Amino acid sequence: MYKPYRIFATDMDGTLLNYRKEISEVNLKAMRDLHKEGIEVVVCTGRSFATVKQYLEQLDFPCWLISNNGSVIRNKSREIVSTTYMKQTVLQKVIRILEKEDVYFHASDEEYYYIKSIYERIKMVRNYVSRVEKSKIKAFWRPIYEVLFSNTHKKVNFNSFIHNGGKITSIFVVSRNSEKINSIKAKLANIEGIDVSSSGKDNIEILDKGATKAHGLAKLLSKLNISSDEIVTVGDNFNDLTMIKYAGLGVAMGNSEAEIKEHADWVTKTNEEDGVAHLIYEKVIKLKEVAME
Repeated sequence: MYKPYRIFATDMDGTLLNYRKEISEVNLKAMRDLHKEGIEVVVCTGRSFATVKQYLEQLDFPCWLISNNGSVIRNKSREIVSTTYMKQTVLQKVIRILEKEDVYFHASDEEYYYIKSIYERIKMVRNYVSRVEKSKIKAFWRPIYEVLFSNTHKKVNFNSFIHNGGKITSIFVVSRNSEKINSIKAKLANIEGIDVSSSGKDNIEILDKGATKAHGLAKLLSKLNISSDEIVTVGDNFNDLTMIKYAGLGVAMGNSEAEIKEHADWVTKTNEEDGVAHLIYEKVIKLKEVAME
Protein backbone atom coordinates (compact mmCIF):
# COMPACT_ATOMS: atom_id res chain seq x y z
CA MET A 1 0.00 0.00 0.00
CA TYR A 2 1.27 3.49 -0.86
CA LYS A 3 2.58 5.48 2.10
CA PRO A 4 2.02 9.25 1.63
CA TYR A 5 5.04 11.52 1.76
CA ARG A 6 5.21 13.67 4.86
CA ILE A 7 7.89 16.20 3.91
CA PHE A 8 8.55 18.16 0.73
CA ALA A 9 11.97 19.84 0.53
CA THR A 10 12.74 22.22 -2.31
CA ASP A 11 15.80 24.12 -3.42
CA MET A 12 15.29 27.75 -4.44
CA ASP A 13 17.48 29.09 -7.27
CA GLY A 14 16.96 27.13 -10.47
CA THR A 15 14.19 25.15 -8.79
CA LEU A 16 11.37 26.95 -6.97
CA LEU A 17 12.49 30.26 -8.52
CA ASN A 18 12.43 31.01 -12.22
CA TYR A 19 15.31 32.79 -13.95
CA ARG A 20 13.91 36.16 -12.86
CA LYS A 21 14.28 34.96 -9.27
CA GLU A 22 10.51 34.86 -8.78
CA ILE A 23 8.14 32.24 -7.39
CA SER A 24 5.58 31.93 -10.18
CA GLU A 25 1.88 32.04 -9.34
CA VAL A 26 1.60 28.40 -10.42
CA ASN A 27 4.38 27.29 -8.06
CA LEU A 28 3.00 29.48 -5.30
CA LYS A 29 -0.45 27.88 -5.53
CA ALA A 30 1.07 24.39 -5.62
CA MET A 31 3.15 25.06 -2.50
CA ARG A 32 0.09 26.37 -0.67
CA ASP A 33 -1.96 23.36 -1.79
CA LEU A 34 0.81 21.14 -0.45
CA HIS A 35 0.60 22.87 2.93
CA LYS A 36 -3.19 22.47 2.98
CA GLU A 37 -2.72 18.73 2.49
CA GLY A 38 -0.80 18.63 5.79
CA ILE A 39 2.60 17.95 4.23
CA GLU A 40 5.52 19.70 5.92
CA VAL A 41 7.37 22.06 3.59
CA VAL A 42 11.12 22.68 3.87
CA VAL A 43 12.87 25.38 1.89
CA CYS A 44 16.41 24.04 1.50
CA THR A 45 18.83 26.56 0.01
CA GLY A 46 22.42 27.71 -0.23
CA ARG A 47 21.23 31.25 0.48
CA SER A 48 21.47 32.83 3.91
CA PHE A 49 18.37 33.89 5.86
CA ALA A 50 18.66 37.54 4.81
CA THR A 51 17.91 36.75 1.15
CA VAL A 52 15.21 34.15 1.85
CA LYS A 53 12.86 36.12 4.11
CA GLN A 54 11.01 37.85 1.27
CA TYR A 55 10.16 34.50 -0.32
CA LEU A 56 8.92 33.05 2.97
CA GLU A 57 6.57 36.03 3.22
CA GLN A 58 5.24 35.20 -0.25
CA LEU A 59 4.51 31.59 0.66
CA ASP A 60 2.36 32.93 3.51
CA PHE A 61 2.38 29.74 5.57
CA PRO A 62 4.82 28.46 8.21
CA CYS A 63 7.54 26.22 6.85
CA TRP A 64 10.94 24.91 7.89
CA LEU A 65 14.08 26.53 6.52
CA ILE A 66 17.44 24.88 5.93
CA SER A 67 19.81 27.60 4.74
CA ASN A 68 23.53 28.06 4.09
CA ASN A 69 23.53 24.74 2.19
CA GLY A 70 22.49 22.74 5.24
CA SER A 71 24.44 24.57 7.93
CA VAL A 72 21.56 26.43 9.57
CA ILE A 73 18.12 25.04 10.44
CA ARG A 74 15.21 27.28 11.43
CA ASN A 75 11.82 26.08 12.68
CA LYS A 76 8.48 27.29 11.41
CA SER A 77 8.70 30.29 13.75
CA ARG A 78 12.06 31.13 12.09
CA GLU A 79 13.97 30.38 15.28
CA ILE A 80 17.39 28.77 14.87
CA VAL A 81 17.38 25.18 16.10
CA SER A 82 20.75 24.03 14.75
CA THR A 83 23.94 25.58 13.36
CA THR A 84 27.02 23.79 12.03
CA TYR A 85 30.10 25.98 11.74
CA MET A 86 33.26 25.28 9.82
CA LYS A 87 36.10 24.29 12.17
CA GLN A 88 38.53 27.14 12.83
CA THR A 89 41.68 25.29 11.77
CA VAL A 90 40.04 24.18 8.53
CA LEU A 91 38.63 27.65 7.94
CA GLN A 92 42.12 29.15 8.18
CA LYS A 93 43.41 26.79 5.49
CA VAL A 94 40.53 27.60 3.17
CA ILE A 95 40.88 31.37 3.58
CA ARG A 96 44.63 31.11 2.98
CA ILE A 97 44.00 29.43 -0.39
CA LEU A 98 41.34 31.91 -1.43
CA GLU A 99 43.42 34.95 -0.47
CA LYS A 100 46.36 33.67 -2.55
CA GLU A 101 44.10 33.07 -5.55
CA ASP A 102 42.89 36.69 -5.47
CA VAL A 103 39.32 35.66 -6.19
CA TYR A 104 35.97 37.08 -5.08
CA PHE A 105 34.43 35.30 -2.10
CA HIS A 106 32.14 36.03 0.79
CA ALA A 107 31.32 34.07 3.91
CA SER A 108 28.09 33.67 5.88
CA ASP A 109 26.80 32.76 9.30
CA GLU A 110 23.19 32.65 10.58
CA GLU A 111 22.60 36.36 9.99
CA TYR A 112 25.34 38.12 8.04
CA TYR A 113 27.44 38.13 4.91
CA TYR A 114 31.12 38.78 5.63
CA ILE A 115 32.97 40.54 2.83
CA LYS A 116 36.50 41.80 2.06
CA SER A 117 35.51 44.77 -0.08
CA ILE A 118 32.34 46.85 -0.12
CA TYR A 119 33.02 47.88 -3.72
CA GLU A 120 33.51 44.29 -4.94
CA ARG A 121 30.39 43.12 -3.12
CA ILE A 122 28.25 45.90 -4.61
CA LYS A 123 29.66 45.05 -8.02
CA MET A 124 28.81 41.36 -7.51
CA VAL A 125 25.27 42.08 -6.31
CA ARG A 126 24.72 44.53 -9.16
CA ASN A 127 25.79 41.90 -11.67
CA TYR A 128 23.12 39.61 -10.25
CA VAL A 129 20.41 42.28 -9.90
CA SER A 130 20.89 43.60 -13.42
CA ARG A 131 19.86 40.20 -14.80
CA VAL A 132 16.50 40.21 -13.01
CA GLU A 133 15.61 43.88 -12.45
CA LYS A 134 13.97 45.68 -15.38
CA SER A 135 14.37 49.15 -13.90
CA LYS A 136 17.87 50.54 -14.48
CA ILE A 137 17.46 52.91 -11.53
CA LYS A 138 16.58 50.05 -9.17
CA ALA A 139 19.37 47.92 -10.64
CA PHE A 140 21.80 50.70 -9.71
CA TRP A 141 20.56 51.58 -6.23
CA ARG A 142 19.37 48.21 -4.89
CA PRO A 143 22.89 46.72 -4.54
CA ILE A 144 24.06 49.83 -2.68
CA TYR A 145 21.13 49.58 -0.28
CA GLU A 146 21.56 45.84 0.30
CA VAL A 147 25.27 46.09 1.06
CA LEU A 148 25.40 49.39 2.97
CA PHE A 149 22.03 49.92 4.61
CA SER A 150 20.16 46.60 5.07
CA ASN A 151 22.25 45.47 8.07
CA THR A 152 23.09 42.18 6.35
CA HIS A 153 26.77 42.76 5.49
CA LYS A 154 29.94 43.18 7.55
CA LYS A 155 33.31 44.13 6.09
CA VAL A 156 36.13 42.17 7.78
CA ASN A 157 39.75 41.22 7.52
CA PHE A 158 39.25 37.47 7.34
CA ASN A 159 42.54 36.52 8.98
CA SER A 160 41.84 38.78 11.97
CA PHE A 161 38.19 37.73 12.06
CA ILE A 162 39.09 34.05 12.30
CA HIS A 163 41.97 34.67 14.72
CA ASN A 164 39.54 36.48 17.05
CA GLY A 165 37.11 33.55 17.07
CA GLY A 166 34.76 34.56 14.27
CA LYS A 167 32.46 31.74 13.16
CA ILE A 168 31.48 30.87 9.60
CA THR A 169 28.96 28.36 8.27
CA SER A 170 29.71 28.60 4.55
CA ILE A 171 31.87 30.31 1.95
CA PHE A 172 30.81 31.25 -1.59
CA VAL A 173 33.44 31.76 -4.31
CA VAL A 174 32.71 33.30 -7.71
CA SER A 175 34.83 33.51 -10.86
CA ARG A 176 34.07 33.38 -14.57
CA ASN A 177 37.55 31.96 -15.09
CA SER A 178 36.93 28.21 -15.29
CA GLU A 179 40.64 27.43 -14.95
CA LYS A 180 40.77 29.38 -11.70
CA ILE A 181 37.65 27.60 -10.41
CA ASN A 182 39.15 24.20 -11.21
CA SER A 183 42.49 25.19 -9.67
CA ILE A 184 40.81 26.24 -6.40
CA LYS A 185 38.73 23.05 -6.31
CA ALA A 186 41.90 20.96 -6.72
CA LYS A 187 43.58 22.74 -3.82
CA LEU A 188 40.52 22.49 -1.60
CA ALA A 189 40.39 18.74 -2.27
CA ASN A 190 43.49 18.37 -0.10
CA ILE A 191 41.72 19.80 2.96
CA GLU A 192 39.91 17.32 5.19
CA GLY A 193 36.69 18.21 6.97
CA ILE A 194 34.99 20.28 4.27
CA ASP A 195 32.35 19.70 1.63
CA VAL A 196 32.99 21.40 -1.72
CA SER A 197 30.12 21.79 -4.15
CA SER A 198 28.57 24.36 -6.50
CA SER A 199 25.28 25.81 -7.66
CA GLY A 200 26.68 26.82 -11.04
CA LYS A 201 29.76 26.52 -13.25
CA ASP A 202 31.11 29.87 -12.08
CA ASN A 203 31.05 29.24 -8.32
CA ILE A 204 32.27 27.07 -5.47
CA GLU A 205 30.41 26.49 -2.21
CA ILE A 206 32.41 25.42 0.84
CA LEU A 207 31.06 24.24 4.19
CA ASP A 208 31.69 21.76 6.97
CA LYS A 209 31.67 18.09 5.96
CA GLY A 210 28.70 17.50 8.25
CA ALA A 211 26.63 20.37 6.93
CA THR A 212 25.29 19.40 3.52
CA LYS A 213 21.62 19.67 2.63
CA ALA A 214 21.26 15.95 3.32
CA HIS A 215 22.79 16.39 6.80
CA GLY A 216 20.41 19.27 7.48
CA LEU A 217 17.41 17.20 6.44
CA ALA A 218 18.60 14.23 8.48
CA LYS A 219 18.74 16.42 11.60
CA LEU A 220 15.27 17.75 10.92
CA LEU A 221 13.81 14.30 10.29
CA SER A 222 15.31 13.09 13.54
CA LYS A 223 13.51 15.88 15.41
CA LEU A 224 10.22 15.07 13.67
CA ASN A 225 10.63 11.28 13.93
CA ILE A 226 10.22 10.87 10.17
CA SER A 227 12.19 8.45 7.99
CA SER A 228 14.02 9.44 4.80
CA ASP A 229 11.70 7.33 2.63
CA GLU A 230 8.84 9.62 3.62
CA ILE A 231 10.32 12.75 2.04
CA VAL A 232 10.49 14.26 -1.43
CA THR A 233 13.39 16.50 -2.39
CA VAL A 234 13.88 18.52 -5.55
CA GLY A 235 16.85 20.51 -6.84
CA ASP A 236 18.81 21.43 -9.92
CA ASN A 237 22.51 21.52 -9.13
CA PHE A 238 25.45 19.82 -7.43
CA ASN A 239 24.77 21.33 -4.01
CA ASP A 240 21.39 19.56 -4.17
CA LEU A 241 22.82 16.16 -5.01
CA THR A 242 23.17 14.95 -1.40
CA MET A 243 19.51 15.57 -0.60
CA ILE A 244 18.33 14.13 -3.93
CA LYS A 245 20.18 10.90 -3.18
CA TYR A 246 19.03 10.92 0.46
CA ALA A 247 15.26 11.16 -0.09
CA GLY A 248 12.63 8.51 -0.61
CA LEU A 249 11.85 10.37 -3.83
CA GLY A 250 14.76 12.48 -5.08
CA VAL A 251 13.79 14.65 -8.04
CA ALA A 252 15.90 16.64 -10.49
CA MET A 253 14.65 19.68 -12.37
CA GLY A 254 14.43 19.54 -16.14
CA ASN A 255 17.10 22.25 -16.25
CA SER A 256 19.51 20.19 -14.12
CA GLU A 257 22.95 19.04 -15.22
CA ALA A 258 22.95 15.53 -16.73
CA GLU A 259 24.83 14.10 -13.72
CA ILE A 260 22.13 15.33 -11.34
CA LYS A 261 19.41 13.71 -13.45
CA GLU A 262 21.32 10.41 -13.45
CA HIS A 263 21.13 10.24 -9.64
CA ALA A 264 17.48 11.28 -9.40
CA ASP A 265 14.49 8.96 -9.08
CA TRP A 266 12.45 11.21 -11.34
CA VAL A 267 12.91 14.31 -13.51
CA THR A 268 10.29 17.06 -13.51
CA LYS A 269 9.88 20.03 -15.84
CA THR A 270 12.25 23.02 -15.86
CA ASN A 271 12.05 25.96 -13.47
CA GLU A 272 10.68 28.06 -16.33
CA GLU A 273 7.90 25.48 -16.80
CA ASP A 274 6.86 25.42 -13.12
CA GLY A 275 8.62 22.12 -12.52
CA VAL A 276 7.99 22.26 -8.77
CA ALA A 277 4.23 22.52 -9.27
CA HIS A 278 4.35 19.70 -11.81
CA LEU A 279 6.13 17.51 -9.26
CA ILE A 280 3.70 18.38 -6.47
CA TYR A 281 0.60 17.55 -8.49
CA GLU A 282 2.01 14.48 -10.27
CA LYS A 283 3.99 12.76 -7.53
CA VAL A 284 2.87 14.10 -4.14
CA ILE A 285 -0.74 15.27 -3.90
CA LYS A 286 -2.07 12.96 -6.63
CA LEU A 287 -0.48 9.89 -5.05
CA LYS A 288 -1.78 10.86 -1.65
CA GLU A 289 -5.31 11.07 -3.04
CA VAL A 290 -4.92 7.68 -4.74
CA ALA A 291 -3.75 6.13 -1.46
CA MET A 292 -6.84 7.43 0.34
CA GLU A 293 -9.30 5.95 -2.17
